[in-house]
Amino acid sequence: MLNSIKVLFLVSALIIAQIGFGQDQPKIDSLFQVLRTSKQDTNKVLLLYNLSREFFNSDIDRAEKYSNRALFLSERLGYKKGIAMSYNNLGIINYYNAVYNVALTYHDRSLEIMSEIGNRKGMAGSFNNKGAVYTQQGEYALAIEQYLNSIRLLEEVDDNEGVGKSYNNIGLVYYLQGNYDQAEDYYSKALEILKPFNKQGVISDIMNNLGIISFEKGQYEESLEYHFKSLDGREGTGNQRGMATSYTNIGDVYAAKEVIEKAMEYQKKALEIQEELGDRKGMISSIQGLARVQSLSGNSDQALDYMKDVITISSEIGAKKELRDAYNEISEIYIRQGDFAKALNYKTRYAEMKDTLFSEQTKEIATNLEAKFESENKSKEIEILKRENEIQELQLGRNRILIISFTVGLVLALISVVLYARTNRDRKKAFDLLQKQNENIKKQKEEKEVLLKEIHHRVKNNLQVINSLIRLQCAYTDDQEALDLFDECQNRIISMALIHEKMYEAHDLSNINIQEYIAELSQNLLRSYRLNKQVELYIDVSVKTLTLDTLIPLGLLLNELISNSLKHAFKDDAEEGVISVKLDRDPVSGKFVMEIGDNGIGLPEDFTFNSAQTLGIELVVTLSSQLDGTIERMDKPGSYFKIEFVGLEKERADIKLAMQNDVS
Repeated sequence: MLNSIKVLFLVSALIIAQIGFGQDQPKIDSLFQVLRTSKQDTNKVLLLYNLSREFFNSDIDRAEKYSNRALFLSERLGYKKGIAMSYNNLGIINYYNAVYNVALTYHDRSLEIMSEIGNRKGMAGSFNNKGAVYTQQGEYALAIEQYLNSIRLLEEVDDNEGVGKSYNNIGLVYYLQGNYDQAEDYYSKALEILKPFNKQGVISDIMNNLGIISFEKGQYEESLEYHFKSLDGREGTGNQRGMATSYTNIGDVYAAKEVIEKAMEYQKKALEIQEELGDRKGMISSIQGLARVQSLSGNSDQALDYMKDVITISSEIGAKKELRDAYNEISEIYIRQGDFAKALNYKTRYAEMKDTLFSEQTKEIATNLEAKFESENKSKEIEILKRENEIQELQLGRNRILIISFTVGLVLALISVVLYARTNRDRKKAFDLLQKQNENIKKQKEEKEVLLKEIHHRVKNNLQVINSLIRLQCAYTDDQEALDLFDECQNRIISMALIHEKMYEAHDLSNINIQEYIAELSQNLLRSYRLNKQVELYIDVSVKTLTLDTLIPLGLLLNELISNSLKHAFKDDAEEGVISVKLDRDPVSGKFVMEIGDNGIGLPEDFTFNSAQTLGIELVVTLSSQLDGTIERMDKPGSYFKIEFVGLEKERADIKLAMQNDVS
């Protein structure tokens, strides 16, 4: 028996369909061209799905990428068939990556959704693909159960092509159990059913499997004939994964014929493709083939190194059959070297694995399941014949009573249907109109949000341009007073630009993290003034939401008061400085209350806002008034101010309602 699995499963992309095709670059380019202009609808899901299938055999990572994109869009649209198709694709990708448990999980999800929407071909595809995974894991009874479930559904929907592919897969299970005659019988049945469909990829795979059976029977020339026919078909379709399989099989046949150079040539060709594709399961086959050729050439040590690589990879991916056969190969090599202790050790491991994989219980379960399936088919045929006889008797007897009853019932049913249709016609029209309006509103809302974010982004960029122009202008003056004024002006611009940056980054334009904004504004001012001492910032903000109309004057107000503290509050010999900002909302009056100040040297005793002559204080008073609020000095050490304001929230009913809910 061959020591590596090179028999091909026919797995299903949605409806039992062979995916052993190569990359069709013109088709891929065409799909990308359509994808660039497609809308976010179910047609785009199908485009992404088809792109994934095109990349299966050339770039498995890109295949996974587009399957995930199709899944994301399908979930967003609530497109259940697309979700099931995407899960099925991801299951096949994980099967090729030898991540079998993940592959089963995806196929189970696909089967669940296909069952929910009543897609029987999709259900059959999922059963078939689960069977392929179970076969790779050595769970042969479970594999046959899945294939029979698939055939049962495919016969119900008259899908002969799918039935033929499932026959091929059942033949593989018999092959793995060592029943070559039964395996050849199922392969031949599959080929007979599938030839009229002229699917070159599928036919190539079955030719490959028949070549394996001929090899096992010692018919090497016949085996080579099958494999070269299979290789021609795969090269014609650009199926790289299939070509690698054919190279491995041809190399094994040449090794059996002791044509060493050709055996090495074809095994190395196979391994090169498999390494490029990241096909670890296929790599096992080629490495085993290279080990056998080295062993035939008398290079036992090199053969052992190859076989130990096989054990490592098989253990990592959970390939039980390959692991079992590797133990047997290594045992035979040690026997030829005369190291009987190590040979016995590996032969014992081989026997344990063989007992696990080929237990009598497994064969019995498989046989019973197949017998049960055949029995159910016969029962269905008997039932159909019985019903046909009953109908014929009814027609011959011309049972008028039944005919009249049926006619009356049909008339009543038609009347009921007409009345029901009339009753619900207007309701359906209204519902369709409402659904269309809701979709239009949702689309307009998304477009407006994108436009608003772009506006905020451009405003921020324009403010940064202005800030840069001011910075450039500073280079043309040495007047310190003018430079200080420029710095103040830049800080005011930065405070406004920061707001627009936060609006651009926000997922919800009516919901900006106020505490994060105040913290970032304060840190920017600290960096700008570069004090020669440590200043701590304490920020306590319980308000979660403010509109842009309120946030801009509030940001400028914070800029002026924090800048004033940084410029005047702290002496060089003073202890560590503290600036605190607290923003809350009075649950009774509904007003916002902000307390801001520092623990510095404080203001003069006679300070009033009316007596202050600086632009900064004038701005503070003006901005407080703009917020429909008042500002007063607090009786605390240092300089502290309390601002109570209504803000401009009242102009946004949606934000006002959100804030009322937040307070309650």
